Amino acid sequence: MMFAHTVTVYNKYTENGTEKWQRTVLKGVFWHSIKGAIARKTGVTSVDSLQLIIPMLAKASRAAYSPPKEWAGLADKSGFWTLQSGDIVVKGVITKDIERSSKELQGLDDVLTITSVDTKDFGGDMAHWEVSAK
Repeated sequence: MMFAHTVTVYNKYTENGTEKWQRTVLKGVFWHSIKGAIARKTGVTSVDSLQLIIPMLAKASRAAYSPPKEWAGLADKSGFWTLQSGDIVVKGVITKDIERSSKELQGLDDVLTITSVDTKDFGGDMAHWEVSAK
């Protein structure tokens, strides 16, 4: 099965001046990560990266995908999810909600921050998002 992975996406937003995170689980995705580090005089720097392919037909724990600008304008985000730079993606089903800061996820493996999202809307079963993260 090509799309056998599950990921948890944490969408970041601000409400009444407070940073908040909404969690959505996506099933039926492709996760390809590369783990690495560079040793420098100043210390070791992580060069972990991720290529994540999310079919538009992937099963989500929230009702519907919403493009980032539309999602940001929603008064009630509870039924929707999005993909945007700065959001966090974690491999697997994560049941932990972020209460104050994304640092709460530091004890988990495979926690990466989305750097870019490409929409490949070819229609049908081939339509997908290509997400890069570090």
